[in-house]
Amino acid sequence: MSVRLARLRTASWFGWMVEGNWADPVLFTIYVVARPLAMALMLALMYRAVRGHAAHGAVFAGFYVANAFHAYVDRMIVGMGWAVFEEREEFETLKYVFTSPMGLLTYLAGRSSVKFTLATISVTLMLLMGWFVLGVHWDWARVQPLPLAITLALGLAATLFIGFLLAGWSLILARSAIVVLDGVSLGMFLLCGVIFPVDLLPRPLQAISLALPFTWWYEALRRFLLARPSTALLAHWSDLQILAGLAAVTVGASLLSLWGYRAFERHARRIGRLDQTTLF
Repeated sequence: MSVRLARLRTASWFGWMVEGNWADPVLFTIYVVARPLAMALMLALMYRAVRGHAAHGAVFAGFYVANAFHAYVDRMIVGMGWAVFEEREEFETLKYVFTSPMGLLTYLAGRSSVKFTLATISVTLMLLMGWFVLGVHWDWARVQPLPLAITLALGLAATLFIGFLLAGWSLILARSAIVVLDGVSLGMFLLCGVIFPVDLLPRPLQAISLALPFTWWYEALRRFLLARPSTALLAHWSDLQILAGLAAVTVGASLLSLWGYRAFERHARRIGRLDQTTLF
């Protein structure tokens, strides 16, 4: 266990070096801070444009909170796939990582810790911006701390394991990995109730949405933080049922993702993609 933790710590340190080596610390900090603040203002302006002046209501609060926490999905899931792409195409070191004692899976877990930290900063800044500037408030007396903590843990576990799946998929993709990763992030954004309720989706897409852990995650976050459901599709479910549904879908998605990662990795080794570049 100590050896594994040391390897994970090394991978995390290396991830920080990769993420921040393009700028001095001051410029990097400005970039990390400016991005979520700009996103918060863009969301408020977009919502105000379509809803007139009603940009501070309960609907906007649910919409805003889901967008804030979607930073984990965007940074961790897409970021882990990008880590594979960078190591193979830009640095041409993927084969060395794969054959090192650390192993690719541990390396990706370490890189994901960096993505997690950056996403946490983004979520925190967006929530603070919403509270102090945009009027996104919630009643602290109605917040459910324990269910909220369990919800956060389950949602983060889902992002980690699905990130492994996309990283494995990226092993067998060439340049199309760029489009695929961004497409998956956009698909999660549209299907999981971030920008509008899943009730508005066609019925086949509603079934797909309910099979994704992030649909349940955003619904649980809105319930346990804002004390209100966001979709009529799940309105008749109790809080405990929502939490149980989130746990069940997360466990299923995690097991499927690990199996999928191993399958993609074996296929990538078979077809020689670990050291194959496309001169991108």
